[in-house]
Amino acid sequence: MLRSKSCHDTVSRRRWMSSMLLSAAGVHLADGQQTCGAATSANTFGGVIGRTAEDSKPSLLETPNARAGSPNIIYIVLDDTGYSDLHCYGSEVSTPNIDALAAGGLQYNSFNTKAICSPSRASLLTGRNSHAVGMKQLADSDLGYPEARGRITPAAATVAQILQTHGYSTLGVGKWHLVPTAEIKASGSRADWPLQKGFDRWYGFLSGWTDQYHPDLIEDNHTLGRPDKAGYHFSEDIVDKAIKMVDENKAADPAKPFFLHVAFGATHAPVQVAARYIDKYVSTFEKGWDQIRAERYQRQLKMGVIPPGTKLPPRNPGDPAWKDLSDEERAVYTRFMAAFAGFLEHADEQIGRLVGYLKENRLFDNTAIFLISDNGGAPEAGLKGGFTHPYGDTTSLKQMYEHLAELGTDKTQPLYQRPWAMASDTPFKYYKLWPYRGGVQTPFVVSWPAEIRNHGLRKQFVDVIDITPTVLDIVGVPAPEVFAGVCQIPMQGKSMRATFNNPDIPSPRSVQYFELWGSRGIRQNEWEAIGMHKPGTNFNSDRWELYNVESDFSQSVNLAAKYPEKLEELKKLWWSEAAKNGALPLLEAPNGRSKTYDQALDG
Repeated sequence: MLRSKSCHDTVSRRRWMSSMLLSAAGVHLADGQQTCGAATSANTFGGVIGRTAEDSKPSLLETPNARAGSPNIIYIVLDDTGYSDLHCYGSEVSTPNIDALAAGGLQYNSFNTKAICSPSRASLLTGRNSHAVGMKQLADSDLGYPEARGRITPAAATVAQILQTHGYSTLGVGKWHLVPTAEIKASGSRADWPLQKGFDRWYGFLSGWTDQYHPDLIEDNHTLGRPDKAGYHFSEDIVDKAIKMVDENKAADPAKPFFLHVAFGATHAPVQVAARYIDKYVSTFEKGWDQIRAERYQRQLKMGVIPPGTKLPPRNPGDPAWKDLSDEERAVYTRFMAAFAGFLEHADEQIGRLVGYLKENRLFDNTAIFLISDNGGAPEAGLKGGFTHPYGDTTSLKQMYEHLAELGTDKTQPLYQRPWAMASDTPFKYYKLWPYRGGVQTPFVVSWPAEIRNHGLRKQFVDVIDITPTVLDIVGVPAPEVFAGVCQIPMQGKSMRATFNNPDIPSPRSVQYFELWGSRGIRQNEWEAIGMHKPGTNFNSDRWELYNVESDFSQSVNLAAKYPEKLEELKKLWWSEAAKNGALPLLEAPNGRSKTYDQALDG
């Protein structure tokens, strides 16, 4: 009885300690989850301990091994690349290597993200909605609520952590942006750096963006100096490192599968690439954003990546017509988009090098590749664009024109003009950050030759939270109820594996909510409601719109007045989903972002 009571007390104390640690980390779980027995899973011993070896029995630690034949897994994340920017989604930009992955695999035309960097990346890696894991907005600071800690809660193990404990090597290169700003320094905590989130190796940068010629690099758990050598480019560097990591992994243990996360800086600002990539596109984009958008729309209809009958919405409010610009404006703005296109083509070449390595080493066929963009095209540089700095730049048009040859070099850190983001997101309205499809819907390509035999377009509604559950389904690993002694939030994503060879199977999900800085969205089957919030006003006065996205792919016809009961039903569903996913309380945009949605709400 004494021993039983002691064990009971120990378990109780461990559960209490686990609960306190979770609370301190900003994790508040339901009572049922807090008593899932997390503490009892640690320090188990399968042998017998006596006074001497003669009356004891050893128990060796087990080395985790992946299931025989398990595929390698690669996530490729493009940054701020809109729905129509890839050639296989209607663009004039050359992306033959991504196109080849799509042609030999799948491309989805109803894939949702969280419309902004950190939340999309947190959802990708955890299989949960971003609010539920503490990443309501950018990973810059702690806003004081569990939904907005600026870091991934330990109650949501990443795919790297899970695969690492099931016999995979876990390798990562590129952008992280899942760590609070205060930790991005040599003396900062490493608790939220990649290695502590399940990666064996990591090479890249931690923040939201960095110079592509002189990036702020880290390797594993230490900072590196900024490279300063002729011919250096971050996109090339990370693919070199990725190939080297995989090569070393296979040389050491050929049978051990790997998980590789490749997160490009491209096409996020600063848009930097060699002049030869820019020059080839100048004549293409001299026709301007209105004609580029119209041409992409027509190609999308012919390719089938948008349904027949899809309308092209009018130009976004406040975005000028190309024909109304001055000759000087057209010359400057043309080169901005030419640089963006060259930046993307250059990134595609690096993807081609990685795929080429896989093929040369007979790894490609049994490697499942998931390629996404984290959100739509970026509007943050406004109508004039950013030249020497992507955000809040004061460079005049005259100065841009006089120094136009420097655009894309290490003397500038440019971001294109807002109407180019509209073109990037063809055929949708608005852009990154917005709850409309221009913000949340992006390209999504899947390649896995060993399994996918029925290639082509997939129309099922899927979300970024569905990718990691799909991977766990593929490798035969259940989502853990407990990880490292911490009770886990159940995965909210659903496996989409059934869509790989069946284009007609129902979507793995019927409902998905959205929230960023008080503006909201909710989809249920064919219906989608959008609520736009103006900072400083009551949330009950938000402007709501209603769309049938089965018949109105581009959200062109607002049906709120025609079906008010359906709109009210969806608004109630939003509150229910928000509560279920920890997306409350509603918080407005920080000062620097408070005017994000004024373009639609003013006037």
